[in-house]
Amino acid sequence: MEGELVIRLAPADWVVILVYMAGMLYIGFYFASKMKTFDDYYLASKKISTPLLVGTLVSTFYGLDTLFGTSEIGFMEGVDAFFAYGLPYTLMYLVMSFLAPRFREYGAKTFSDILGETYGKTSQIISAFCSFVYSMNTMELMGMGFIFSLVFHIPFWVGVLLAAAIVVVYTYSGGLWAVAMTDMIQFLVMAVTLGVAVILCWYDIGGFSNIYTGLEAYLGEDPWYYFHPLGGYLTPGLILAYGLTSLAVLCEPAFFQRIFASRGPKEARNALLIGTPIWCSYEWACMMLGLMAAAAVGLELIPEPHANQALLMVVAKYIPPGFIGFFLAGALAASMSTADSYFLVSSGNLVYDIYRPIFKPNASDADLVRLTRYGVLISAVVSVVVAFLFQRIMGVWVFQASVIVNTVLIPLYAAVFFKGIKKTSLAGALATAVGFFGTLGYYLVVGGLGYFSEEWDTLMIDITIGGRTYTLWQEYGIFLIPPFVLLAYIIGLVLGKEKATPSIGPGTGPAKEEREVTAA
Repeated sequence: MEGELVIRLAPADWVVILVYMAGMLYIGFYFASKMKTFDDYYLASKKISTPLLVGTLVSTFYGLDTLFGTSEIGFMEGVDAFFAYGLPYTLMYLVMSFLAPRFREYGAKTFSDILGETYGKTSQIISAFCSFVYSMNTMELMGMGFIFSLVFHIPFWVGVLLAAAIVVVYTYSGGLWAVAMTDMIQFLVMAVTLGVAVILCWYDIGGFSNIYTGLEAYLGEDPWYYFHPLGGYLTPGLILAYGLTSLAVLCEPAFFQRIFASRGPKEARNALLIGTPIWCSYEWACMMLGLMAAAAVGLELIPEPHANQALLMVVAKYIPPGFIGFFLAGALAASMSTADSYFLVSSGNLVYDIYRPIFKPNASDADLVRLTRYGVLISAVVSVVVAFLFQRIMGVWVFQASVIVNTVLIPLYAAVFFKGIKKTSLAGALATAVGFFGTLGYYLVVGGLGYFSEEWDTLMIDITIGGRTYTLWQEYGIFLIPPFVLLAYIIGLVLGKEKATPSIGPGTGPAKEEREVTAA
């Protein structure tokens, strides 16, 4: 029987949580007066140093999806939560560290900026819309709503609205400077509280021998597969599937915003290299807390929780009163650091990449800052609405990742890394259109004509070809669409007219001017 999650807060816990939230709001108001230009607001004047960049990168890319998601898999399956699910993403962060300097050399503000200058407005607008869809804060707002409802004993929907309001206030006011500074604080809170929680739980349960005994009692059999890197069941095909979803890192909008906001290519590379082992440690800690929760259930130390509440259940049991406030502040930090980043990124997509090129190409900095602040509000409203409409958040995430990979990856990396081939507007337009509308169409077909598998917890559809029946998962869109995107891109290169030399890039335009100013 599943137990009810109850967290009792001491007065010191309340003080920590309230001071933390007040501090986030203060930072937003502090930086509000310093925002003079669009680069100030959206890119922190391109002056983010390596330490600050490490803090904002790490905290942004480990939100509640990792905190609860990785611990949930650790609770159900063990260490494969790290090896099969978390490690491909961590390795992709390492790959990105070597690619980031090349992107930083461009005088761009978003990756849609690069696509627009290389292929034209159609590519820029479609990719910007995909980035907006990807940057919806559905999971973070739902996670924060759950924590607020748990702590303040308020309805879930009120918790979601409260979470959105807090994040919007300091993001709206202070832009990326406020986001980066709060992210640094949130990074420190996350790292300390999660590390202390793992150590306390490990020793209070009794170390490895008691954990193994507890898992054996919980499962009623030898728990060997809890310590198998592939869980004892994952096939090469499934591993490949999980690995391919990590390609989203290579076209992650908030990643690119931080890269473009860094002081230079070296800072971008160093921050990613330093952040990679920290990301690794965070994934491992979340997995261990989930695994230890399963052992604690077997030892009858805690009642059996719902899998996605396993981490909070074991923490509530073993973290002493007074420190639980720090841990909940860390959980809020994990979600707020992600939500603020994506509110800002998605508002930039709406204003800089969509509104500006279509309606007002010569918009002033004052106009861009004002409209981007309004964009933060629009992004918050959309994210809240989606949070109430969807129940299967992982399904939303898979769709978002498929959209961004299928639409952006091929034309973006061709533009930056394949200088020897001509670039045509038709190639970019066809690739982004096929990627976006192909992914959307695939999901509509699977969702509308398929069925939900309780065994695999996903949507599927059976297709019969030549008398043989094939089962397609909704996740297969990330396999099936890219070949058509590549074909569309090649057709566009062959049939399209060569476009003029891009006005941004290494040695051209804003990037060249920026390097000259830096050198001076």
